[in-house]
Amino acid sequence: MKKNLNIFLLAVCLVALQACGGKKENKEETLAVESSDATMVAPKLTPEERRAKIEKDKAERAEKRRLSREETYKTSPTFKDENGNIVYNMSEVEPTFNGGTQSLEKYLKDNLIYPKEAQDNQLEGTVFVDFVVAKDGMVRGVTVTDEGDVDQSLRMEAIRVVSTMPKWVAGKQQGKAVDVKYSLPITFQLF
Repeated sequence: MKKNLNIFLLAVCLVALQACGGKKENKEETLAVESSDATMVAPKLTPEERRAKIEKDKAERAEKRRLSREETYKTSPTFKDENGNIVYNMSEVEPTFNGGTQSLEKYLKDNLIYPKEAQDNQLEGTVFVDFVVAKDGMVRGVTVTDEGDVDQSLRMEAIRVVSTMPKWVAGKQQGKAVDVKYSLPITFQLF
């Protein structure tokens, strides 16, 4: 069963958080039930409050990941994958989805299938998917290495949709196409 998903990029997240005006959540009105695999948001939150909470969490986690990635790049700009290929942690020209950000958002909206179990339990959240964009533009090495409290079914769906992506425009280093590690946040949100 497909549902429209609201996929936001980091820039959109920050704009949305600023637009919400930094509302403070009342602890009595906010009820979160946590399990080892998922965080369920109680229906007492309005859709706007749920969105703001998800976006705030996503922005904080994205910033931590960005800082960690930059630090990793400083200490080791490349690594060898399981096949012995050299992969850049960052490149001079980062890989891009064919058609740009809007095409990527459209691809995700058209291809993500919200897992039924997650829908039934009203599970939402952001999954950070790491993968390598090869020098030929193919996506490989798709994993979720994120520490967030997101249901396993959401993680598996994010891995599935990224694994089936069409070719990207490869990243470049000194004008030459190279393998580059990439991280993509995918937000699952019910309406």
